[in-house]
Amino acid sequence: MKLKFTHTVVLFIGALLVILIGIAIIFGSLQFNEIPIRTEGQGFFTLTRIGLMLAGILTILFGVFCLTLPHRVKQPKSDFVLQKTPTGEMRISVHAINSIIQKSLSQHDEIKIQDLLVHNTKRGVEVDLRAAIANNINIPKAVEEVQKHVKQQLLATSGIDAKEIRVIIEKADHADNKSRFKVDQAALDLKKEG
Repeated sequence: MKLKFTHTVVLFIGALLVILIGIAIIFGSLQFNEIPIRTEGQGFFTLTRIGLMLAGILTILFGVFCLTLPHRVKQPKSDFVLQKTPTGEMRISVHAINSIIQKSLSQHDEIKIQDLLVHNTKRGVEVDLRAAIANNINIPKAVEEVQKHVKQQLLATSGIDAKEIRVIIEKADHADNKSRFKVDQAALDLKKEG
């Protein structure tokens, strides 16, 4: 379980701030008679009093943040897929499902994964796959085969029945001469009119 970068920065700054406030309070308590909070004729809100109030407010806010941090760090349930087994239950991480899909698609030369996201929704597992695909193949047939392959692989290895597999083709910039989905070159040639 890893904290977000912003939370780590806030914790670091807050820890330094609390240390500095602690040092200031210690020095202030040792030298309290020499630190005037308000002199005769000044209003209630002096610069020193405002500084102490801001330091107190920041310390309180940091404390509240620290109190809520454990709740933020807990891994959400959506990071795991719950599967019922005959003797109980099993949780499979979304990261493990990503690995299964990437490994299974590495066997296909006509498709290269650009980005892969697995979502655990109330409806079930959904997969978003962004890919580069060969430009000399029948793309609809190849995509349909990839979708079937991913669905079958997840079912066979983890017992997960993927509800939806969305494939987004971002590039078609390489050729694959071994693919069974290869389009015959003669079908691509323009016919000359007689």
